[in-house]
Amino acid sequence: MHKYPTWKYILVLIVLTYAVIYSLPNFYNTYPSINVTTFENKEISKEELLTLSNKHKFSNIGIDGNSIFFESIDNQLKAYNKLSQEKLYQYTLSNYNQIPRWLSAINANPVSLGLDLKGGVHFLLQIDSENVKKSRVNQLESNLRNFFIDNGIRYSSFVSNDEKVTFNLSNKTIDPEVMTILEDNFSDYEIITTDSNDGLDLIANLSQESLDNDIKASMKKNITILRSRVNELGVSQPIIQQQGKERIIVQLPGLQDSTRAKNILGSTATLEFRLTKGTPDDWNQSLAAGTNTISESLLYRHKNGSPILLSRNVIASGKDIEGANSGFDGQTNQPAVFVNLSSFGASNMLETTSRNIGNRMAVVFVEQDKNQVINVATIREAFSKRFQITGLDLQEAKDLAILLRSGSLSAPMAIVEERTVGPSLGSQNIISGRDSMALGMMLVIIFMFIYYKKFGFVANIALIVNILIITATLSLFQATLTLSGIAGIVLTVGMAVDANVLIYERIREELLNGNSPNASIISGYNKAFSTISDANITTLIAAIALLTIGTGVVKGFAVTLVIGILSSMFTAIVGTRAIVSIIYENKNNKGLSI
Repeated sequence: MHKYPTWKYILVLIVLTYAVIYSLPNFYNTYPSINVTTFENKEISKEELLTLSNKHKFSNIGIDGNSIFFESIDNQLKAYNKLSQEKLYQYTLSNYNQIPRWLSAINANPVSLGLDLKGGVHFLLQIDSENVKKSRVNQLESNLRNFFIDNGIRYSSFVSNDEKVTFNLSNKTIDPEVMTILEDNFSDYEIITTDSNDGLDLIANLSQESLDNDIKASMKKNITILRSRVNELGVSQPIIQQQGKERIIVQLPGLQDSTRAKNILGSTATLEFRLTKGTPDDWNQSLAAGTNTISESLLYRHKNGSPILLSRNVIASGKDIEGANSGFDGQTNQPAVFVNLSSFGASNMLETTSRNIGNRMAVVFVEQDKNQVINVATIREAFSKRFQITGLDLQEAKDLAILLRSGSLSAPMAIVEERTVGPSLGSQNIISGRDSMALGMMLVIIFMFIYYKKFGFVANIALIVNILIITATLSLFQATLTLSGIAGIVLTVGMAVDANVLIYERIREELLNGNSPNASIISGYNKAFSTISDANITTLIAAIALLTIGTGVVKGFAVTLVIGILSSMFTAIVGTRAIVSIIYENKNNKGLSI
């Protein structure tokens, strides 16, 4: 028999070793856990963890490193809700796996489970493209007005809508040089002029290309901000990815509090700091009149519903905030948010507070069209970079700190789809997926063994190794396994032996044609190779298309399908050939068990 190359035996051995080692973590017990760290992401001691566990009397089953692990997800979530009521440490929902340290050292970790297997919350958010367009038009209007003032161009009126701005200029003509400068400065807009009865109309339209670029930039910024906010929610291995041009998928495995997550993810909130104007009597008079009764002021509502007049001038706002943490006031022990301002904001704050000691300053919570005063305090002394905001309950303080740290969304986003998968349903999905895969494998193994005998046994070994390779690859690259991914693995089980069926049928044909057993084996593998490669490559092209274009369930299916196709080709063509060579090579074979 033709000698099988030594390097292929070595390659098979290397792949088998890789498959076994990186699949091993999935055979160790995995428990729901809570990682506990300081706010500087430093680990705390085991003694502190024991004190924390004893204090709350958790139903946990162990402590290791900076993790408290539990027998069930229900116990984990109950403990997390208790811990979230206090702000001693930073808590993250995670999983604890009792794998040996040497496996962790080579980045061998269990397969990451998706939302449908682990339970959690799924959101589909869509950007408000109309808001992006409106903001650009408002910006255009302001910039054009400044341009006309700087260049001495008089206009009698202007009109704007969501698509364009029209200025009625007093003169019938406009200087060509000024027009050239105008077109250069506003190259993102389509600018035309038309004659009117009382002058010249200058019309500026926002181009579609410019709007598309704005939406694209807003999406990128929003994804960055959403990642920051999700990290604050205490969820490990979240999935945040863009879907199409205007949508973002957010999946939070393990999290069950969808209301809080929804409020934080979709919020465009920021803060403004303004001085108060007038007295409480002036505020009530303004409320009765329905407008401000003092010049340079605006009428606002306090969170308790009472009216208040504030200055039009903003001392500092969300863009000036560099950091924010929730905690407790040192004197009153009331919940508070500690704010750090940028150099520019700190300078304005110092100048304003120095000149207004004894006066009052308000903190305004701004979210889209909602403006609410959350705190009013008397300025006792000048301050600048760091100060605190009170007047909130503990949860409000925590959520406000998260929003201020992550920044305001570039453009509002609406939640167009929301799903919550309970932990018990996730466990049922795991059992169902595992059972379906086991049943499929068992039926295939029985069929191959009965129909192809010893060669069928070889194919079954290759099938098991194929599953190990898929599991190892998912573990190594931490690709998320979903219920649809399990469907992809089940499909791969059938496709893996399909290649062996083609090879074995070709070997049978060669034997019927009177060829020797050894020659039939060589001819069977060689002649079936082109058919197998053609069939698998066409399927691989379709799977890659699903992987690159598809999202959600489709992508989960495509991930395991792509890995499965590549691994099944290797095990069917190279792996089984190596085993068959070991059994039959250099032997006087009178027949084959096929």
